[in-house]
Amino acid sequence: MFEQIRWILDNMLGLNSDVFVIRDGTSSKDIKICNGVATKDEETNACAICVALNNTVYKNNNKPEYYHPNCRCKVKKYNLQTVALDFPIEKIKNYLFKDLSKKAIMESMGYTIEDADYVYDLMSSNAKEKFMRGDYLLGSLGINGQKINIVIELNGKGDKVGRTYKFKTGWTAYPYGELHNNTPFGGWVKGE
Repeated sequence: MFEQIRWILDNMLGLNSDVFVIRDGTSSKDIKICNGVATKDEETNACAICVALNNTVYKNNNKPEYYHPNCRCKVKKYNLQTVALDFPIEKIKNYLFKDLSKKAIMESMGYTIEDADYVYDLMSSNAKEKFMRGDYLLGSLGINGQKINIVIELNGKGDKVGRTYKFKTGWTAYPYGELHNNTPFGGWVKGE
């Protein structure tokens, strides 16, 4: 019953699942301004979680549902044209191909450090495309922001050709459609 009422209201407001929405936490602060650790906005009295969600953008059918008593936050329609990534290539070169356990994972798929640019480009384009489709999972929510998991599919290389590997990547939603990469490899997708 509740979902039917929400669907009717969302469609009346033009907030169907095909659109993006932005969370307005009525604060001048947000997770990016707070360098990834939100605090209460003393000026507007917005709590740390509302500050962490302030100005973050989601597909309407896949948005965090955080409200508390006397919450002044609003969700408004937002026209997201593109996703920006805070994802330096060093996360691939200095983590996936240097950390011994991650390097072993990459090698098990047939990839070496010489493939770092290719892996980076593929992960970046996959993350953007999947976020634009709403193809992500909401993770934990706290003063460090709303975590999002995006599954990346990487085809095997060399003697691993013909296999497709699926693994989670971890992100934090930053304001206005930017995603901050927390980890380029957050574990295998179960059942794959």
